[in-house]
Amino acid sequence: MASAPDSSALEMDLWPKAKFETDLVTPVSILRRQAALLGEKTRQLVTADVSTDAERGAVTHYFRLVVPALDNYKYELFHMNHRVDELYPVTTYFENRIWKITDQSAFIEWLKSALSSESTLRKVDSLMAQAKG
Repeated sequence: MASAPDSSALEMDLWPKAKFETDLVTPVSILRRQAALLGEKTRQLVTADVSTDAERGAVTHYFRLVVPALDNYKYELFHMNHRVDELYPVTTYFENRIWKITDQSAFIEWLKSALSSESTLRKVDSLMAQAKG
């Protein structure tokens, strides 16, 4: 015979005693910081925008160059995705190539390389020239 329902079950905290705090820095946080720095370096002639879509268990982040003087023209420099329940690995798509990146230090190295590539610098220079009119 089943016992009567116990309303005290609604008062129970079944979570572990551990704190739910983290020192993890997400890939999108790193992207947003670099986006902010670009605007500072170009005197806001070219800025960057990071947007995110989440669907079917995956998160996709888009890193776009933005030119405010050209009606906020946007150019997608690269995008990346990862599972919604994990930060790594991330898969990045840049210049018709795909990279699988397994951890934060590898992601930072990849991002540094992508942002300082000759192709990226050429694009930023071209957009700055056009913004100056």
